[in-house]
Amino acid sequence: MVLHKVLKYAVLGLCLIAAVFFFYTVSVGDEAIKMDTDGVQAVTLSPMMFLTYIVMLIAVALVVIFLVKNLLSSPQKLKSAGIAIGIAVVIIGVSYAFSNGNDADMFNELVDTGDDPLTSGESKVIGASLITFYIVGFLAVASIAWTGVSKLLKK
Repeated sequence: MVLHKVLKYAVLGLCLIAAVFFFYTVSVGDEAIKMDTDGVQAVTLSPMMFLTYIVMLIAVALVVIFLVKNLLSSPQKLKSAGIAIGIAVVIIGVSYAFSNGNDADMFNELVDTGDDPLTSGESKVIGASLITFYIVGFLAVASIAWTGVSKLLKK
């Protein structure tokens, strides 16, 4: 209970610090920030970015700690998490296998990429990501439809 109060006040303090930086940034305006790369940007944006990194690191660390703690406390949860991770790896593997990466040349012709053209490997990863999104989206819609149909058939 004491830890909960301490964390609550720590989060409140971080929120207040972020609010002060936010209102200071709004009051200065974005033109001043764009023009002055050393003064306002160093005083306002850099501390806000470091604060964001610290809060994000704390949040990710706490999520990982409690996730591992809860998974190790129950073998059934660990088994279901392993199955879910395995299914995700299979979907990503299938998506990567079906992605061809042949769109890089066409993209480089259409878009002026300068000295950093899109490679076929990058195109293959982008294609695999899109195919993964399509598969997961289809599975989500199919599971919702399956639930609805099964409820209708049980009535």
